Amino acid sequence: MAEWVEKKERGSLWMMRVVCFLCRNTSPKLLSPLLLVIASYFYFSSGEVKRSSLQFFDKVTGKSRSRDYFRQLYCFSRTILDRFFILLGKTECYCVTGHGRELLLAEKERGRGIILLGAHLGSFEACRIFLKDKVALDVHIVAYFGASQKIRETLDLLDPEQAKRVIDPTDSDAVFKMRDVIESGGILAILADRVGLGDKTVDVRFFDEQVSFPAGPYLLAHVLGCPVYSFFGLLSKPYHYDNYLECLAERVVLPRKNRQEALVEYAQGYADKLEYYCKKNPYNWFNFFDFWKKKP
Repeated sequence: MAEWVEKKERGSLWMMRVVCFLCRNTSPKLLSPLLLVIASYFYFSSGEVKRSSLQFFDKVTGKSRSRDYFRQLYCFSRTILDRFFILLGKTECYCVTGHGRELLLAEKERGRGIILLGAHLGSFEACRIFLKDKVALDVHIVAYFGASQKIRETLDLLDPEQAKRVIDPTDSDAVFKMRDVIESGGILAILADRVGLGDKTVDVRFFDEQVSFPAGPYLLAHVLGCPVYSFFGLLSKPYHYDNYLECLAERVVLPRKNRQEALVEYAQGYADKLEYYCKKNPYNWFNFFDFWKKKP
């Protein structure tokens, strides 16, 4: 599943900057017609992406239809455009239905740092609207961008302050940075559905097939002694996100004798949550590669 790291990034930096300029100088509703153009471009330009999408819908709904693929691409395009506006702070037309905000407020009161697990399902940036004007939290994103440096550069331009809070797990001092965030009561936001190069993995059941998920978040939580939460921000209709925050573990304990079994249990708990929300809104699934590719 680490093949996504080596995939060549599509799109050009100048085009992303053009979209960035448009977002700065117009509103989300005025740019909505652009989404059909973007979705249509991807629909007709990549057979590999289409095959992986139809594979996903076949597993989730039992049907693999081209119209579902186009709808998925349209949903993906909208979340990307929404991400730009959210990072710019232009969120007036957005609405969020939140579930679980009180859990973060309680952790804030306790002064406990947490690990927040997301996925390439919906929008992680929707968490910003979820928390807007409610509570000031110190959120640091743990992410390896791999071949997606154009996206990284564009997001840095949109929100330079947040760019300072991105922790690259391949950096030599990454573990110490993550420890400092947790000890200061902050949040480590990690996308936990993709395996990176060199990552430790654990095999779980996902839509009735064995898939390798990263073990790193649970190993990290065990070392840091902090709670683990899941977060999913699902686009349900234009400008409306349904956000779900749930506690996966108050404390991750990995005994020496049964460490692998315990890792599987924690990772399976997360995989079950991910599967549930995939079924709830499959058009929010944005892993456009063979997610169930067999190990060589």
